[in-house]
Formats: sequence, C-alpha cells, structure tokens
Amino acid sequence: MFGLEMDATTEKNNSSSGRKNLDESDEWIIEITQYTDPYCTWCWGSEPIMRKIKAIYGDQVKISFVMGGLVEDFDTFFDSQNSIGGSKKFEQVAAHWEEASRRHGQPVDHQVFFDLKGDFHSTYQASIAYKAAQLLDQELADKYLRRLREATSAERKQIHKIKIQIELAEEVGLDKEKFIQAIESGEAEKKFIEDLKLSRKSGIHGFPTFNVKSRDGAGKFLNGWQHYQAFERVLTDLAGDSLKKDIYNLKERDILRFIEMYKKVSTQEVATLVGIDKFAAYEYLNKLKSVKSIKAGNDYFWVSN
Repeated sequence: MFGLEMDATTEKNNSSSGRKNLDESDEWIIEITQYTDPYCTWCWGSEPIMRKIKAIYGDQVKISFVMGGLVEDFDTFFDSQNSIGGSKKFEQVAAHWEEASRRHGQPVDHQVFFDLKGDFHSTYQASIAYKAAQLLDQELADKYLRRLREATSAERKQIHKIKIQIELAEEVGLDKEKFIQAIESGEAEKKFIEDLKLSRKSGIHGFPTFNVKSRDGAGKFLNGWQHYQAFERVLTDLAGDSLKKDIYNLKERDILRFIEMYKKVSTQEVATLVGIDKFAAYEYLNKLKSVKSIKAGNDYFWVSN
C-alpha cells in the first residue's frame, strides 16, 4: 500500500535477531529476510530485484518473508510521510500507487482503492492468508505471496476477502480445505502474531526492510525500496567472490528461461534482469513471437506463447 522509498543501509550483527537458524544442510550462503506486507507497493516494486537475485544466484541466496503488518486499522490510519489520512485516504493511496509505479516500474491498477471504499479495514487478513499457506507448504506459500501481490497491485482484486484468498490459494496448488482450516482454526493468525513480534523486536519501522546476512551472522539491513546495485554491494561485502553468478543477456533464449522460471513476469522484471530501461524491455518483448503480453493495470505481464 504505502511503504518506504529510500536508500539506507545499516550494519548489524544478526545472530540475536530472533529468527531461528536454518538447517545447516541448506545450501544458502546468504539469506535475505524481507519484512513485508502483501499490500505494500514498494514491496511489490522490489519484486524485480528479488527475482533477479534468485535468477542469477539460485539456491546460494535464500529469500524468506516476515509479515510486518502494514495497517491494522485503516479507519484511523495516518501516514505523514506520504500525506495519507482522513476522509480522502483511499484517493490519496491511489495517487501514491501511481506515483510509486513511476519510480519502481511495476504495474499497478490504482482503481482497486475505489473498489475498497467502505469495505476495507486492515491489511492483516492478507498477511494471515500467507501464514496459512506457509503452514501447508513453504514453496507454494512464497508463490502464493507473489499471487497476492499481483492480484491486489495489478489485477484489482480485493485480497482481504476470504473468497479471493481461497481462489488464489487454489491457483498456486494449495489444498483448499487445509488452507481454510489453517485460517479458521486460528493457527495462521498465531503465526502472524509471531511475525509481528519478530518485526518489533528487530526494530522494523517500515516496509520493505531487508535483513541480508551470511551464515556466520554478519549482516546489514537495507531499509525501503532499493536499486539492484545496493544489494550487489551488500552481497559482495558479505560473501566476497564465493557467490557464483548465472548470466542473463538481452537474448531470446535468456528471456525465455527467465519466463520459464517464473511463468509470468512484468516488463520491469525483464528490464531489471538485463539492466535496461523499461521502454527498451517492452520494445524487445513486443517483437518476440515466442512470448505474449497480458494487460495488467498500467503495464503488462509476459508469458510464453
């Protein structure tokens, strides 16, 4: 919904951050923990960077998510940084999304906030839905979080509603009945509350916030939306030359394997992957016969043809 646009980096030893250590059999060298919310537009704007990191580093970099709880009660919400609050807050958020999209490049459909008027009160329900998915399957849960972001940001879907949450859960392959049970039993909400406590313990004040750490516990926090280069600098500081890179160029075979990896990508995600501007990426993609576009808010997604 809102979130932070800034370039701030702080160094901190993360060994006592409260997040449990991963199994040593995992292959990761670096872990990026993103404190986030499905409605956060700057978190949505960080997807091109996260996808590029996974594409070029694979399992060497683990990306995990903590739900930080963006808005508990929208009726009383006030965001002084983005001048959002009062009787015009839905219109103000819609304008903020459009402005943010011009900066981060991801597609948005700000009309969703006019649909939400009178019915939307909190971002917590969508975060609880992610925790329900996580109780069932971590890999599918992360795909589900992506669908939640796509759905609200670019497809004008109201992801606070259980009906939409169930539809998206089924789309990514989650068991419908087990998903519903995880929500109705209160187990997902308990896990969400644990995430809230961890966010507060870690001193998180805005979204996205990224905790980038190595296995020895050394790490840095990146606060707010960042350019890809900011992550590259931190990865180099923490891992030196131990990370091996896959290479993606502006060639059809590289674009197709990127799309095959994620099934559906945005114009900005392709632009970020190969280091060109979004217009150039659109022009290139539009000429390929092997891909097709899907209109998404103020831009496009791309899939294999």
